Amino acid sequence: MAIVDTVTGETIEKLRGVIDFYMLRGILPVARSWPKKPKPPYTILQAEAMAVFAIANDSFKCLTDNMINAWRVGSVGSVAAWTDVFRSLIMKYWKLNRIIAPIAIDYLVTETETQFKVKWNILQRYIDINVPWEYTEVETLLINKEDILLAPKPIYFTLLNEEGIRLVAPYITFGIEI
Repeated sequence: MAIVDTVTGETIEKLRGVIDFYMLRGILPVARSWPKKPKPPYTILQAEAMAVFAIANDSFKCLTDNMINAWRVGSVGSVAAWTDVFRSLIMKYWKLNRIIAPIAIDYLVTETETQFKVKWNILQRYIDINVPWEYTEVETLLINKEDILLAPKPIYFTLLNEEGIRLVAPYITFGIEI
């Protein structure tokens, strides 16, 4: 990868298929060798990984504005863009379990008398296109109100499965004024 001073449409068209020009993080023009797609015949794992990656890219459209904003805010100061983290969570989960990770498409923090809870809207997609998507709601305990005084601030939360593996959900800051 190389940093480029300027990129013109003529240069892009002349070097199409050889050099790929793009904006890194939307601000820095760079050039790299043209990405090479593996040629068929793919192995079964390669084909399945490509399908999972396509599903990960397609899943962006399922996120609510609230969740997209949470992803953006949670990625401030991070080296990787939130879209890359989103895709990598799906790909890593698939590598471990051979299924697509549940995707949090929205969340809502609710307050009761003694604790704060988070209600997650979850989307489960499948590699087989004939299997319908499943939408579920999960409510998790965030923190007891008396524990807020003891906890260091700010408090970050995300969605984990029973084994403690992170699902496709951003780290969300929970700031309480006491």
